Amino acid sequence: MGSPKGKGWDGQLETLDDLSEAVHYNRWIYEMMRPYLGARILEVGCGIGNMTGLLAGGREVLGTDIHAGYIQMARNNLSGIKNITFRKMDLEKKFPSLGRFKPDTIVCINVLEHIDGDQGFIRECFKVLPPHGRLLIFVPALPFLYGSMDRHYGHFRRYLKRELMEKMRRNGFGVLGCRYLNLLGVFGWWWNGRILGKTIVPKSQILIYDQIIRFIAPFEKWLPKPIGLSLFYAGKRA
Repeated sequence: MGSPKGKGWDGQLETLDDLSEAVHYNRWIYEMMRPYLGARILEVGCGIGNMTGLLAGGREVLGTDIHAGYIQMARNNLSGIKNITFRKMDLEKKFPSLGRFKPDTIVCINVLEHIDGDQGFIRECFKVLPPHGRLLIFVPALPFLYGSMDRHYGHFRRYLKRELMEKMRRNGFGVLGCRYLNLLGVFGWWWNGRILGKTIVPKSQILIYDQIIRFIAPFEKWLPKPIGLSLFYAGKRA
């Protein structure tokens, strides 16, 4: 969950720390991705490891981030899990050699919006994955919500469903699933980022929503949502 852009700390550590306490929210995202996960996962923008430990259940995971400080914190947080390795890598332009690690799944949680040339990144994912390899993307949705928090977090954009699907199709990925998520969060992001001009999501709101998601998660995937705060995309390399 770290931004792949910039050479130093990117101003997101406070929010990543807050999200580390949102155990139900993290589990909710993981459960959406779980049916599509393979055996060898490349996590781009692992941040401090909030999702990495969940991904590693019975799988081999390579967690990457451009920020050395995040990588060190992730190593410390997950030091007891042997099937996880971490590498400081800048994957924004061209993927460096991954050595012996051959991923069958690439996971990007709140990463693509930080990359100016997002389609170039998608093409690099296509090159790294084998035929039928999976690309799992979680991004902020709805351009009209773009505000002060997006600017502070270094977002270039927020996505529409049709836009994200078209970019994936254009760069070699078929759609396994794509849907809006978190309808309840739309008002909160608009209020905090467009009206109040806040720079980060208040921790109190993160923890409140973490409790709410415990009850709505079992139903959320079945409810039709024309819009949502986020988008989840699962694609397969053609």
